[in-house]
Amino acid sequence: MRYKNSMIKLLLTALLFSMPLFFGGCMANLANSVGVDIGSSKQSYEKFVAGDYMASAQISIKEKSKTAEIDDANLLPTLQAANSYLFAKEYKSSIELLDEAEAIIKSHHQKTVTLSASDYLTGVMLNDAARDYQASISEAIMVNTYKALDYMALKEPQKVRVELNRAVDRVRRAKETYAQLIAKQREAIEQKKREQGSKAIENTLNNQQVKSIIAKNYSSLGQYAVYPEFVNPFTLYLAGLYFAIEGDYSKSSSLLKEVYGMVPNNKTVESDFEMVEYALSGRAIKERYVWVIYENGLVASKKEFKINVPIYLASNKVIYTGIALPQMSRGSSASEAINVLSDGKSLSKTSVVGDMESVILTEFNYTYNDILTRALLSAAIKTYAQYEAKRDNPYLGLAAAAFQLLTTHADTRSWNTLPKDFQVTRVKIPSSNKLLLKSGVHNINVEIPKSAKHAIVYVKIAAATSRPSVTVIEF
Repeated sequence: MRYKNSMIKLLLTALLFSMPLFFGGCMANLANSVGVDIGSSKQSYEKFVAGDYMASAQISIKEKSKTAEIDDANLLPTLQAANSYLFAKEYKSSIELLDEAEAIIKSHHQKTVTLSASDYLTGVMLNDAARDYQASISEAIMVNTYKALDYMALKEPQKVRVELNRAVDRVRRAKETYAQLIAKQREAIEQKKREQGSKAIENTLNNQQVKSIIAKNYSSLGQYAVYPEFVNPFTLYLAGLYFAIEGDYSKSSSLLKEVYGMVPNNKTVESDFEMVEYALSGRAIKERYVWVIYENGLVASKKEFKINVPIYLASNKVIYTGIALPQMSRGSSASEAINVLSDGKSLSKTSVVGDMESVILTEFNYTYNDILTRALLSAAIKTYAQYEAKRDNPYLGLAAAAFQLLTTHADTRSWNTLPKDFQVTRVKIPSSNKLLLKSGVHNINVEIPKSAKHAIVYVKIAAATSRPSVTVIEF
């Protein structure tokens, strides 16, 4: 009886918690809870894909809540606006928003690790899509990576160094960070086992029917896990390259060596590593170099996948119900590569230094069991609460059934303006200081400042017909 009362209490708490979603004007949260996007993110995305980065940023800014200086619900539009401002060359605006995004990520982390198990279980009664958007570890790393690029464009080397160090540190601490974030889920599961019975919960969370369906529908996921978990080779490469240009060869060497181990076929990474090793042996770098970095295409997105699963009640009664899970759809390239020419001659072609899609899919593969566990736990709690509520009061049971139907949705949100991959090549700066970059239908003329000792040309092309964003960073 005590457990029965606690289940009904949990159901009522979740229902009361969700009342504003249905009646209070919080339409965005309602939309999230039932899997409908009523915001303007689609329009922002379309502008971004077209290459109209300023318009994309302005649309995303309008989506943000204005009720607080730091609003935890603002993360996704903040990330998208910040990214758009970077490619619109509004670097200070980009930095301001990336700072805000980092503060929100920190706030989410602190709230997650301090949440009680009971509060966590109440949240699970809804679904991941009804929560404020939570950044993945990979996305958090890209926040600092993009801030470093903003500061490079603004020629603020000390701040570049700070952001690159933070990005690399995030990579190093990624597993530890994830362990902290997921610990509350495991604590909640243990609490639920004590309440409902260990066997019933374990049978639900570990049933072979679900594992068989998952194995069939997600069979290709593991093949994309080509990097160590949470490691973004591009972030490490950018840090290694910057420290090489700045003359910190020892730090550069260790980073480039690590990247070369992950992308051994990339000739630019190999030659950069050799160049740094020569410098460490006392041989000065006399040539003027330009690195062309290409953000190519758009990263993988998520779609919803629903399956029926058996829920094991404390009474050993089995009821079939549904769960909704995210499933990854592959992204798309804007072109195969950028061909770099000067004076009519082909000098080099970019090649992949960091496959962002593989980074995200590797993390998705690593975290998927926890996403599945959360969906199964949510279904078990709601199904049992519905079962008990119906026994006490048919109308409450009907309300519980409607609540379960409305809240069985996967979280398919993502920072969808990230690239499919990062590519790089290095060439000597020609005497004319002029380059022609050819990529698909695009012919991009670039002039390197005569005063530059070295330079980075950073190119973003989101889709084959997008307007390119090109930034020349002088060192």
